[in-house]
Amino acid sequence: MSFAELDIDLFSDDAIRGPHPLYRSVRELAPAVWLPAHSVFALGRFDDVRAALRADSVLVSGRGVALNDFVNGLPTRTTLASDGELHRRRRGVLMKPMMPSALQEVRATIERLALELVECLVARSSFDGIADFARHLPVAVVSHLLGLPEEGRERMLDWAAATFDALGPPNTRAQAAGPALLEMASYAAGALRARLDPNGWAARLFTAADEGRLDPEDVAGLLIDYIAPSLDTTILGTGHLLFLLGRHPEQYEKLRANPDMIPGAVHETLRFESPVRAFSRFAAESYSAGDVSIPAGARVLILYGSANRDERRYPEPDRFDITRDARDHLGFGHGVHRCAGGHLAQLELEALLGALVARVERIDVGEPQVLMSNMLRGYRSFPAALVGSRREPD
Repeated sequence: MSFAELDIDLFSDDAIRGPHPLYRSVRELAPAVWLPAHSVFALGRFDDVRAALRADSVLVSGRGVALNDFVNGLPTRTTLASDGELHRRRRGVLMKPMMPSALQEVRATIERLALELVECLVARSSFDGIADFARHLPVAVVSHLLGLPEEGRERMLDWAAATFDALGPPNTRAQAAGPALLEMASYAAGALRARLDPNGWAARLFTAADEGRLDPEDVAGLLIDYIAPSLDTTILGTGHLLFLLGRHPEQYEKLRANPDMIPGAVHETLRFESPVRAFSRFAAESYSAGDVSIPAGARVLILYGSANRDERRYPEPDRFDITRDARDHLGFGHGVHRCAGGHLAQLELEALLGALVARVERIDVGEPQVLMSNMLRGYRSFPAALVGSRREPD
């Protein structure tokens, strides 16, 4: 059987710097495209990606979500690499404190932290859009909510970055991620209950195990679920938000004129630049993507970043437009494996935007340095300034 084929490397340095033309070539060729460089079928169209994410009983995660056999062969007890009832049970415990109703308890704290950050940066002539702005709130919130001891926290960003590199093909980035990945696993396995904040999310995992809602051996894996996926994705999404509004001042003016558009601006940001480029799945049986039959035993690469720029779903997809209805974007994934921390990330981004429109008249940004990551899309750094504080009367 022959398949539409593209001889491209989606994980080369050039592809990481400019992925969208390559994504377009995948979308234009077929619903599923064979990439010989990675021995994988790539799905790039919105409808095909969304359907694949719903087909979790056929395109499974329990056989790993990486593009290399080493990581897929490692024993893991995370929600990301599990299926069916096991996944449902783990995810139920993991997500309980991150549901919208539960997050109402921390909304005021997050909004206060966001306002304090913006007011601090307004007073500075310039700052780094990632190190000083995008990282601050996610790291502060995750550290606070998890209730972890101080030691180890300073390594969380390195562990998160390594996790996403390790999920790529067996290139130099994936190989270099190994030591940090093992360090994170050792930290999670050695987390001592007595040293945790008893009200934090990490301690609740032990409580769930006590109550029989979770296998005690799953605690370390779910702790990794809290640390690894929740930081870099939110940080990069926050960086995109600041950068895009700086590059598109007319969009920021619309937002200042109508703050009710803040949730929509967050959705459009996550559509326009998806922080997670892709995850892979294993075809437990044959699977049809459009008119392409993917054989059982194949590995499938689900391209979130491509689906969110699909012209079949979004008119003028390469245009950043906060008035667009992008609520169905796939930046957080879709289906049973939709990002567990999506509601928390949305809350953080909305809080930052609320603080910006209340205090800042203009956002200036300079040229960004792209983050060289196998599975993430974003910036390592860019210069920024918040101009013209518009402080409301006390």
